[in-house]
Amino acid sequence: MLKAAIIGFGGIAKSHRMGYANLKAQGKVELVCACDIDPEAVKRRIVTNIDGEASEIDEEIRFYTDLDEMLDKEKLDFVDICAPTFLHAELSKKVLGCGIHVLCEKPMALSFSDCEEMIQASKNAGKELMIGQCLRFYPAFDYIKAAVDDKRFGKVIGGFFSRLSAPPTWGWENWFMNPERSGGCITDLHVHDVDIIRYLLGEPEAISCRASTSVCVNDTVHTSFYYDNTPITAIGDWSLFGFPFNASCLIDFECATVTYGAALTVYPKNGDKPYDVELAAVSGYQGEIDYFCDVIEGKIKNDKNPASSAATTIRLIERMRESVSEGGKILSFR
Repeated sequence: MLKAAIIGFGGIAKSHRMGYANLKAQGKVELVCACDIDPEAVKRRIVTNIDGEASEIDEEIRFYTDLDEMLDKEKLDFVDICAPTFLHAELSKKVLGCGIHVLCEKPMALSFSDCEEMIQASKNAGKELMIGQCLRFYPAFDYIKAAVDDKRFGKVIGGFFSRLSAPPTWGWENWFMNPERSGGCITDLHVHDVDIIRYLLGEPEAISCRASTSVCVNDTVHTSFYYDNTPITAIGDWSLFGFPFNASCLIDFECATVTYGAALTVYPKNGDKPYDVELAAVSGYQGEIDYFCDVIEGKIKNDKNPASSAATTIRLIERMRESVSEGGKILSFR
């Protein structure tokens, strides 16, 4: 069984931990230890906007507050980096340099140049690097991706993606609200839909992005993605105080409309009744860990979520920032 560790034991790590518990029961991977500068982090329950994913687990793991000590004492197959975004590049390069595979939370890094350095470190070490773009591993998006590719409902003729949240003020030292540490909503929250749109539809010809600032920077973000004559729009907003987290999407095909929120529903355009698609009850966090285990064991090649693709998502976000600074100007991307 593979041995894994987590660096950064805050809110998202607790969600990952449930995935490790399920995969250990399958004999695939065991989470043996974690590292966080806060000695109380392993005990603390953090309520996040995805709190439904995070369940309490009684299983004990070894806990460190010194990363060098953990890397020296533990024999690890891979490390799962769940630390704040501004530490992703530094920590990934360090762990890869120790000859250990790295699964790093999204967003990959704050800049495309940092992403390039992470990829180069992976190549130099001869070790795998994958970014936790978890939407790619939810069963609902497996279904939508297959529908786009095999054209079972015809061509895509439009799409709308939405991700809404109260300000994420639960982070260590309130790091989400510091744009130099998180990049703001456009990099931390909106990145999910930017990435899944690219995954489903490929690279846009151009983008246009407008944003407003209220609690951090670029807190309300509206982006238009240009694919020939197919209108695709995404909204990200984490300025909604008191608002429960909500994420949804609608993909309009020639012969059906597919929506995903609480359920994945197909609305045929031929008069047939709408129907819900039955999905496996597997979180994207567990799915990405499961997939990464297969990659590092050499069972599969990482074609679904290569680090180069996650880096391209950050490059597109940088282009979106340029558009914001120019009042929503349409900027080419391909």
